[in-house]
Amino acid sequence: MYDICAIGELLIDFTPAANGAFMPNPGGAPCNFLTSAQKMGAKTAFIGKVGEDVFGKRLKEVLETQGIDTQHLILDPRYGTTLAFVHLADNGDRDFSFYRKGCADVMISIDEIDLSILDQTSAFHFGSLSFTDEPSRTTVFELLKKAKLKNILITYDPNYRAPLWESEAQAIAYMKEGLKYADIVKVSDEELHLLTGTRDLDEGCRMIMTYGIKLVCVTLGDKGCFYAYAGGTGVVSGIKAHQVDTTGAGDTFFGTVVWQIVALAKRIETIERDALEQIIKIGNTAAAICIEGYGGIPSIPSKEMVFNRLKESK
Repeated sequence: MYDICAIGELLIDFTPAANGAFMPNPGGAPCNFLTSAQKMGAKTAFIGKVGEDVFGKRLKEVLETQGIDTQHLILDPRYGTTLAFVHLADNGDRDFSFYRKGCADVMISIDEIDLSILDQTSAFHFGSLSFTDEPSRTTVFELLKKAKLKNILITYDPNYRAPLWESEAQAIAYMKEGLKYADIVKVSDEELHLLTGTRDLDEGCRMIMTYGIKLVCVTLGDKGCFYAYAGGTGVVSGIKAHQVDTTGAGDTFFGTVVWQIVALAKRIETIERDALEQIIKIGNTAAAICIEGYGGIPSIPSKEMVFNRLKESK
């Protein structure tokens, strides 16, 4: 049995290095998410496709090194592995250039997936970037329908990357479609505004929760996280960090939070507010450590690092 499985993109992030060069780092939001959960103690698996090229083989090795089960990862010789070039601002914020059209991760079809994995997991995670192209779009929606029927906990990252969509309107439409299946959603404040048209966090979360979502986490950078669920709303402050690269920070936060909720084995609406705020604080701490290193997966901290930083921050 798995605690969490995820489907989506697995790619190489080329992050800036010295002298204008780029350094390849393993990345992709779903696998950043799984790595964070795995390091905190979860048993995880990834469903996806990469090219049978040097990048794809390297990515498979990286996931296995992290302890993530890769038996549902396909290496396909017909397609290349997705590449993303990360452009960093002086404060560590980033922009992306993607090389993904016709690449392996968007070419996964439902008949390539062993559907029995849905009977072997407590939670199923997905992101909106699976919806940018076919056949991955149809594949993931079919899996979501099956997971919903099985009452699996479904977690969702409406991860907006403008260059990957034909238009903002198309992105919003499919990102909203994903909301119909989710129990827990993580969005940035900008993504919340994109999906709801409001910058009021309370109002925006209320609108998101009309889809049947039980917990919304809105990441606010160094300000921490705003949350909304049946027990109320609030803000959990961020942890001080020396920011160099924010790649993977939201995924690290979310993987840490979701694993703690899965481990509780309680209905989300019954989690006491103090307990939820502690869960989010641990997620904030993991994200703070992540942004102090370069790249996604390589910067995700161990459980020991997270709890040591948590003690230091008191």
